[in-house]
Amino acid sequence: MVTINGQLIAESRKRQGISQNELASKVPTSRESIAKYETNARKTPKEMQPFLTQALDDPLFILKQQDEITGGVTIPYLDGELIDHHYASLTFLAIKELREAETHLEDIDLSKPVAFMRCHEADHIQRTIRELLDSAAAAQTLAIDLMNNFDFSYVEEIKQWKASLMARGYIQRRNK
Repeated sequence: MVTINGQLIAESRKRQGISQNELASKVPTSRESIAKYETNARKTPKEMQPFLTQALDDPLFILKQQDEITGGVTIPYLDGELIDHHYASLTFLAIKELREAETHLEDIDLSKPVAFMRCHEADHIQRTIRELLDSAAAAQTLAIDLMNNFDFSYVEEIKQWKASLMARGYIQRRNK
């Protein structure tokens, strides 16, 4: 069973500027339990994950949870030293990455069956996939920073977006 690293809870709570008491009032547990989770003196029950996600409403907490649960198989939030988090700079980066991905996509011969593709064509598809992932990371980082700068709820924005995807038939309804 995967549990939440308590340090992630503490970091998120501090980023959100809320006390242990405030967090405890939003989730079905006590302040004392929150303190024990944060110091890893007690494992955070799996059942607490959705409550903490909703209460903290912190995209970095959610992404770090995903990263831990999947062993690093996630699209990262771009926070390296070369990333300028001013939204104009991030917008420029997202557009640049999207254009690079588009250029790679346009060069794929979609009429050719996979079995007949040559090695260099498969290599190009692999490079295209990486460009698409670069653009996804840049777009995700921009979206998160815009939500934070304009004080939009990450949880609510994702819920509304997923409802829109379902309404358009892009994803199937899920029970969660």
